[in-house]
Formats: sequence, C-alpha cells, structure tokens
Amino acid sequence: MRVERSKFQSYDVYLKDKSRPPSRGGNCRAWHQHVITIDGEKYSFLAAWSGKFVYRNETISFNWECDKSGKYRNVDVTSVVACSKAGNEIIRGDRSGKKWRTADNRLPARRSEWKD
Repeated sequence: MRVERSKFQSYDVYLKDKSRPPSRGGNCRAWHQHVITIDGEKYSFLAAWSGKFVYRNETISFNWECDKSGKYRNVDVTSVVACSKAGNEIIRGDRSGKKWRTADNRLPARRSEWKD
C-alpha cells in the first residue's frame, strides 16, 4: 500500500540499539525506531540514523505493509520521500543497514569499583 503526499501529526524517534557515549561514536548511527502518525494511524520503521526523514512543513510519501498480525504498519525505509512546499522531492537519511550493537557500555570506573 502507499501513502501519497500526506501531512503528519507527529514524528517521533526512539533509540533501539545500545547507547554509546560521544567519545565512543555516540548514537547518531545507531538503530532508531521512527514512528509517524498520519490521521491517527501509526506507521513505523527502523533506520540506522537518528535524524528525521521529514520535517514539519513538508509532506511525506512512502510504501507500507501490515505485519502478519495486522497490528503494525511497517514502512519501507527506501521509499520514504519528503516533499517541500514548492513540490520538490527531498530524500534524507541513512537508508543502509548495519549490525546491531552487542557489547554493553562499560562504567566509567575501575573494575574493582564495579558492583554487580
């Protein structure tokens, strides 16, 4: 299914990967869940980018499909396109994949001071 040039009510981004301090590269390229609300319906996708693909004064177009349970509307991240007021299509964001982070962040203390 497809959503064409629609205005959205909200656009939220949540960190899904393990966090990192800025000295270790930060969270900009970590996996984030993007949730877009259009006419009361929520659409979501995962992207390895913390920024927004669409801003408030723009419209959005994308392809989506329901999961097997019919509860979630999953967006195809490669099809997300923003459209400016002038009608120009804008493609933003990192659409490539990456591996999930597996290691936990270490405490900023000596190992002898760690309390399990």
